[in-house]
Amino acid sequence: RRAAGATRFFTVQAYTGALLAERQVEALDAALEAVGSHVTQAEAMHEQGLVTGLDARMARLKASEIQVHRLSASAQARNALSGLKALLNLPDATDLILSDELSTLTSPSACSLTDAEDSSDCSWDRRGDLAAYSAGVEAASKGVKKAWASQLPALAAFGAVGHYAQDASFSNGSGDWTVGIGLSWNPFNGLAGIGAVRAARAEEAAVKAERDAAYLQAEVEVLKARRMLEAAQEGAEVASGAAAEARVALEQAQARYASGTAPITELLDVQAASTNATLSELSARRDLLLAHAALDLAYGVFDR
Repeated sequence: RRAAGATRFFTVQAYTGALLAERQVEALDAALEAVGSHVTQAEAMHEQGLVTGLDARMARLKASEIQVHRLSASAQARNALSGLKALLNLPDATDLILSDELSTLTSPSACSLTDAEDSSDCSWDRRGDLAAYSAGVEAASKGVKKAWASQLPALAAFGAVGHYAQDASFSNGSGDWTVGIGLSWNPFNGLAGIGAVRAARAEEAAVKAERDAAYLQAEVEVLKARRMLEAAQEGAEVASGAAAEARVALEQAQARYASGTAPITELLDVQAASTNATLSELSARRDLLLAHAALDLAYGVFDR
């Protein structure tokens, strides 16, 4: 069950990674289109004698830089999609359309930071690996009882009936019956029984120690996941605010360049900052989704 839960987490990880890579390509396409409009604007202003030809040349240079970045991002997006197909056991030629948006994708988390402490579903006691350790402790405890029981007398009863007539009637044939009872006990076995009991107890203690260590490790994993989720939530808010600010700044830079009060370098720098802010916002949203899934994994939600 724990392995199945880990596979579910890896699927969420692969899906959100593929979605992020695809949306990053789209963001770079939008940036290319915007820079293309800057080139057109600079050429028109050059024809009017408002700017030199250097403006359009610098804009085309920025477009080439984005195009190189876009080629790399496109290859990464295809690789991420291939990884998702492999995890889903689908041929690479299968067409997959990732229609979700990172901003509207429903969180896979069943354990949020607010309700995790009060929810019965959010308890690492239900994790598959911890359940295995608990079963091991139970088995070891029964092993101790078995070792003790082997020192006690063994009492057995048996019986048999034989019938030798040609028909099925007991009154017309000969037969016999036997009933017996037996007692077996070897009280002097050279302390082997005591050694078996001690060995069983030692095994039980070792298994309990492993279980306790596993529970402590699970608690640490939950604490780490909760802290990472808190950081991801704050990071997503910061990235969203930065992206909004960048969009406003880009509008202002476009107006300043159109009015001739700012050089093309300012517009291109703000355009680059806006693109980077959009890419960072996408990454932050994906990190938040993955942090929710990691908390679910730590609590064992995916194991059920």
